[in-house]
Amino acid sequence: MKDGYWGNYLSGDIFLIDEHEMWIRRENNADKLGIPQAVQKKFKNFAVKEDRDRLLPFIFANAPVMRFRGHGPYITMEFNCADWTKPLELVHKWCKANAGPLSGLNIVNFATNEVIETTWENFERDKQRRIKFPG
Repeated sequence: MKDGYWGNYLSGDIFLIDEHEMWIRRENNADKLGIPQAVQKKFKNFAVKEDRDRLLPFIFANAPVMRFRGHGPYITMEFNCADWTKPLELVHKWCKANAGPLSGLNIVNFATNEVIETTWENFERDKQRRIKFPG
């Protein structure tokens, strides 16, 4: 799988997208995703394509959103939130709909500088056992 998604971990909304930066800048997509207007106004401070690697972390730090990107056998999920609860609920929702048991998960939290590397099967098992995740 090589698809990309944006998700809002407070609303639970998930959107299949083409490219993360271009999708968020297009039409009213940032509104649909739940990005506050004050944050959207600052998008203009980031040059299109040239500042992509600065824009995405800015968005993570200022809105309750995360991105998903498939890299073949594994999926990377990135967000910025001190409390892991809601982001991991969104990971669970997305994986239930899209991941196979052996899909690798690379879950990156920029707020805590922690990473969970696991498979969907193990993530689901650990969640059911109520093992505490980082955070």
